[in-house]
Amino acid sequence: MKFTKNFKFTVLVPAVIIVAGIIVGLICGGMNLGIDFTGGTLMTIDMGENFDSAKVASVFVDQGFSAQDVTVTVSGEGEDAQALVRFPDTEDAEKENTIRANVEDELQAVYANATVASIERVGAVAGKELVWNAVSSVLIACVLMLIYIWFRFELHFGITAVCALALDVAVMMSMVTILRIQVNSSFIAAVLTIVGYAINDTIVIFDRIRENRKKYTRKDMPSSGLADLSVKETLPRTINTTITTLLTIVTLYILGVTSIKEFALPIIVGLLAGNFTSIFIAPSLWGLWQDKTDAAKAAAQKGKKAKKA
Repeated sequence: MKFTKNFKFTVLVPAVIIVAGIIVGLICGGMNLGIDFTGGTLMTIDMGENFDSAKVASVFVDQGFSAQDVTVTVSGEGEDAQALVRFPDTEDAEKENTIRANVEDELQAVYANATVASIERVGAVAGKELVWNAVSSVLIACVLMLIYIWFRFELHFGITAVCALALDVAVMMSMVTILRIQVNSSFIAAVLTIVGYAINDTIVIFDRIRENRKKYTRKDMPSSGLADLSVKETLPRTINTTITTLLTIVTLYILGVTSIKEFALPIIVGLLAGNFTSIFIAPSLWGLWQDKTDAAKAAAQKGKKAKKA
């Protein structure tokens, strides 16, 4: 398969997803941000026994909150079981006390030992700091990777690898926007996980390109052909690694609670996106760019020779 020859078509796949994500975001008012970003309230409830998180969430829906705005995280088991409930800030102390009393009454009807242990607020300032920390973390990671690949390989490899990573993150954000998945701190962890995972696959292919450069000169094979050959040679390894990882993450998504699913689904999207860009985008982009660079150098050398003659 000629990966570089079909580059214009393969790059349309992530481009369509990103455009669709932008359109959905404009229609729906952006991403579905959780209270980690927008601010809100975290209520810790000592349940005293194992419980159904959906039942706990329904109690808060009865208090007037939207089901999408309420997230319940399970902590501990048996007598140590706790429900960590996130919901929008009411900005009214009296209303908050009423909600707290109503929640305890409704839960105690099902779980006799349920009591509200604490209530904490996440302000808008903290949310803005989290956004900035998330963005800066990704940018710093990309810059450090670019520098490392530049010294370990060459600048063209580094730039194409970072471009592929940016595409992976953009696809993840677009799919999360399209599916209206709530974005919270676990999504940031998922993004950083994929950034580290996807670059690994790309580096494996780039390392094979470097090895094949020792076997074939630019006269024997253009850089685009070298990229195609290297992808074919590493393709079984890339696919097998991705499938193995996907089996674990998909199992987590199917069997996990809501908080685990919010982490696992972006990971699944990121794995597929990272696998796609590692195979179809990064090597082809490098090959085509290197061919143009080589052609420009050859033309410059001919020009110098012509002037001397």
